[in-house]
Amino acid sequence: MLTVTQINSLTPKKSSFYAWDKTGERGKGRLGVQVTPAGSKSFKFRYFQSSKAILIPIGRLPGVTLAKARKIAESYSELLSQGIDPLEYLQEKEAEQEYLEQESLRAGSFEQLIDLYTLDKCKRGKRNYEEDKQKIICNIYPYLDKTRKAKSFEPSDFMQALSIPIQEGYAPKSNKLRSYLHAAFEFGLKNDNDPASNNSKVKFGLKYNPISAIPKQTYAEKAGDRFLNIDELVQLIHDMSYRYHDLKLATSTRRFIKLCFYLGGQRPYEIANTKWSDINFRDKTLTIRAEIFKTNHAHVVPLTHTAVEILKECLKDNEFNSPFVFHKKTKPTEPMPSNTLAQALLSYKRNTEIDNFIARDFRRTFKTLGGQFKISKEVRDRIQGHAISDVSGKHYDRYEYLDEKRDGLELWEAVLNERLIERSKFGDIS
Repeated sequence: MLTVTQINSLTPKKSSFYAWDKTGERGKGRLGVQVTPAGSKSFKFRYFQSSKAILIPIGRLPGVTLAKARKIAESYSELLSQGIDPLEYLQEKEAEQEYLEQESLRAGSFEQLIDLYTLDKCKRGKRNYEEDKQKIICNIYPYLDKTRKAKSFEPSDFMQALSIPIQEGYAPKSNKLRSYLHAAFEFGLKNDNDPASNNSKVKFGLKYNPISAIPKQTYAEKAGDRFLNIDELVQLIHDMSYRYHDLKLATSTRRFIKLCFYLGGQRPYEIANTKWSDINFRDKTLTIRAEIFKTNHAHVVPLTHTAVEILKECLKDNEFNSPFVFHKKTKPTEPMPSNTLAQALLSYKRNTEIDNFIARDFRRTFKTLGGQFKISKEVRDRIQGHAISDVSGKHYDRYEYLDEKRDGLELWEAVLNERLIERSKFGDIS
């Protein structure tokens, strides 16, 4: 048996040579030391397969001690006694480890899940994908480790982040965050098996959606019922045109609010993202592009005389040559941010006695008052671009109903303007 003294006494020769253990056992291989002409010494394990010597490196001295080398050699001998080829065994283990390491690298983190889901929403033309991501960054990331593997998350990991809005009295906000997280994990579940993402370097290995076990706050999901009555609406439009002494709103914001109503309660997001190329002054139409319309189909809205006049005022003041009708003040190449309207409405409510309302109530206001003005429900639905659920309407009806929508909007305009004239003359619209 080799000893430390024997190994230390080995001196280099002109060519490499080996010194082997002499155990007397056959079929179990031998531990040996290779000595090179440069004097370096390294442990090797030798065994024979079909009369061919096979060498397995163990390690160099002094990094590997004799005791450690002998222990490794004994494990190889044990494999041989079981009929297992040590070299093949090591190669299989190495391949398995490499596979596990690759899978570990491919097992996407929570942050990667959010990034890829956001990219997927962008590719599918979904609205607000970047804004939704920012909500996760601001409201979820601070309460967990975003670099953790997505597959390691449990429902309890999201409890703190989702409970905070509820404790602050904003349960709907918690529901929206939950909804986004649930959709992101659903995307992750399908992503690994999606042929379209087969070449993706990132896989998630999710077995289930951890958000599914978190209940929605159903009490916060009741449908809204707030709408502006005719007096409130006329007062709002009047104030946007004439109230400046205590209402410090930008001219563009005032025009934006008025236009939202004269367009029949179109979604503020869609109007904020409208480009000048979407306006046809000759045909008096505004086209809400498919990529910004909620149902991913282009929606054409007829322009009344008042709407055209508002747009012409905007065009006249477009000194930065912005592509957007309503642009970001500090960056004209971008659309007006959604919080601009929210801040404007807060300012308006602080300076008036109007009951609380939000931008989402614009749409309900037209739908409700339009009914009072004898605009049929079908025409009101057409004006707001509601999806038609019947088979015929969904698959075959490509008629734009422009004449019907124009008639409805002109009736709407006539009533509003008549009331505004009364408001200007008498200061009273009751």
